[in-house]
Amino acid sequence: MAPSYKLKKSWFHALLLACFVAAIVLLVVLDYANIESITKFNEGFYFDYTWKGRLFLLFFLWLFVLETSLNWDSPKEDPELKPLINFKTIASIICALFPLIYIISVNFLGLNQTVIDLGDALRGDYWRANFLGDLGYLLGAAWPLLVEYFVFSVSFLATILLAYGKDGVKKFGITLALIVGISGVYFMDIFFPYGVFKPLQLLSLPTAACAAILLDVLGYSFTLSFSPGAKAMPIIRTYAGGQWYSVGIAWPCAGVHSMFLYTLIILLLFKKSNMSRFRKLAYFIVGAIGTYSVNILRILTYFNILLNQGIDAAQTFHDVYAELLFVAWILIYIVVIICIEKFRLVEKTTHGIRTLLNSLKIL
Repeated sequence: MAPSYKLKKSWFHALLLACFVAAIVLLVVLDYANIESITKFNEGFYFDYTWKGRLFLLFFLWLFVLETSLNWDSPKEDPELKPLINFKTIASIICALFPLIYIISVNFLGLNQTVIDLGDALRGDYWRANFLGDLGYLLGAAWPLLVEYFVFSVSFLATILLAYGKDGVKKFGITLALIVGISGVYFMDIFFPYGVFKPLQLLSLPTAACAAILLDVLGYSFTLSFSPGAKAMPIIRTYAGGQWYSVGIAWPCAGVHSMFLYTLIILLLFKKSNMSRFRKLAYFIVGAIGTYSVNILRILTYFNILLNQGIDAAQTFHDVYAELLFVAWILIYIVVIICIEKFRLVEKTTHGIRTLLNSLKIL
């Protein structure tokens, strides 16, 4: 049997999983109790937030457990299946422990200031020159959060490669796609905040335009504008609660990252399946349309909440629930695909239609 199979069926995989669980549980405790060394993290419970928050770490852990259960077959008793203590075993455990070591170092061993100093050295001058009003948030919260996700991403990738080789990427591909994808999205949005990165910001224009058309159909009063410049983004201006609000739609708000994550996750799902290329293409197109529609729905929901419940409720939706629309959609869509393929619904439907047509011909 393959080495990855041997490792997966033993205490070894459970130990690797426990390392990541311990890191996230410690982070939850520190965050909830507001005793983190990075001050900005004590201003709210960051596990409540999806956008620029830690909720995706819980999804990462959930997917890791889910893919573990899906790949865990009951092995026959065989002493040869037990992993040997070797260099790769020890290196895998060290890599899995790295997030826990990092969290302890940041909060109890003084690494927090080093992390902030590193962010200041890399992007501090740029943030001061262009986003001085948001410097405290970018340097004191967004940047440490990015480093945190980066640590989990690198640690998880190194762990599965050392423990299972290339086979590990296939077995835990969706988990890896989520944590690396979110890290990449946060990286682009923190290094180039507020729609500055033009190639991605360009993709927000059609989404904003579609949302504006639907807002018009629904009877909302607003204006949509776009002015070229370094920080240009579509602006929807609307009147609510006795005042005007100008809301910029940057590429993350328009769901560009959702489409990226969808593509990454669905391609990994297809790689694990034996579907025909035609079916894969059909599923991909339908899912892409659904993902794009969810992004438009997110903008519409934001403005509906803004007009009816105020800016605070709208901001809560933006930071917490908006991302969950995409998460719910992609999970439901994956379940639908699995059900269609497992129960051969396409074949059964086609057979039923043919039977009905043949019966009509006889009549």
